[in-house]
Amino acid sequence: MPVGYDVLSDALNYALEKSGGVTPPVAVVNATGAEDSSYVRISDDACNKLPNTLDGVFNTVLVRATRQLAETLGLVALAHAHCAPDGRIYVAQENAHGAGGVEKQLTRAFPNLGNVVKFKCRVLVLDAADAQADILLKWVNDAAVRKVKHNRGEFWSAPGVFSWDRPDAGSVLLLSYLPKTMAGNIADLGCGNGLLTGALSKKEGAAEIWAMDADSKAVECCKLNLADRGATIPTHVFWRDATGDHDDLPPMDFVVMNPPFHTQQAEDRELGQKFCEAALKMLKTGGELYLVANRHMPYEDILEKAASRVILLADTDGFKIIRAVK
Repeated sequence: MPVGYDVLSDALNYALEKSGGVTPPVAVVNATGAEDSSYVRISDDACNKLPNTLDGVFNTVLVRATRQLAETLGLVALAHAHCAPDGRIYVAQENAHGAGGVEKQLTRAFPNLGNVVKFKCRVLVLDAADAQADILLKWVNDAAVRKVKHNRGEFWSAPGVFSWDRPDAGSVLLLSYLPKTMAGNIADLGCGNGLLTGALSKKEGAAEIWAMDADSKAVECCKLNLADRGATIPTHVFWRDATGDHDDLPPMDFVVMNPPFHTQQAEDRELGQKFCEAALKMLKTGGELYLVANRHMPYEDILEKAASRVILLADTDGFKIIRAVK
């Protein structure tokens, strides 16, 4: 039964076959959204689509590891909290992205775990009854949203959120190139914990802010950070895929973004290009897009197809700052 369409899914499928298959109901933690509908049909509950939320008790829980170890361990603790006492948890990670380290840590809480190695991945098979409760509690605390202090101030953040424990250098550079006055409606695509959003809410002339991110934990942090900073204009923070359609929002005078160029496991240049396409669709005629990107990312051709002007504002320290006028 396919769980998705990438290498972690293939590894999970193989491990499930080797262990006799799933026992419904089934949940998928850190799901891709591309899980096969057969899981819904065999399960009393649909696959979970939020990375840090589950509702119900499941006999089988599949966990897709992330690149951030503390976040992954927190997801395993979440899976265990919603797994039946005699249930089973499967944790998949690519070898190149730290599968060995994940196994080493999981062995502390699940000393009798098994592993299945296939497709350059490791799937760790955990029996819920085998868990060490004190270690799971520590993982919950280590993965939790908390305040982090750095040279840009104090921010709510959490492991797994983009640049969670320090200000991203690209975003800081972008802030220095934004105009002092940004009158009208402003969107922040891929807002993360709100470093850019908070600054945008203070711009002269800013009327209303729309911020969005596909990471629900980032959205939670962004809301907390805006509240701390006392935004005086309407701000709206959504759990939403920024690359989709946003016809329900008003036309934007400005869009600002530091587009991601990784999926959960690999570089994906097309992802950032989709951000560019979505941003230009959101802008009114004459509206402006400001973005920062790693120097090697191929965004200019995409922008020139829909923008009247594309201006390179800076090329420094491995980053480029681009302004596009629709």
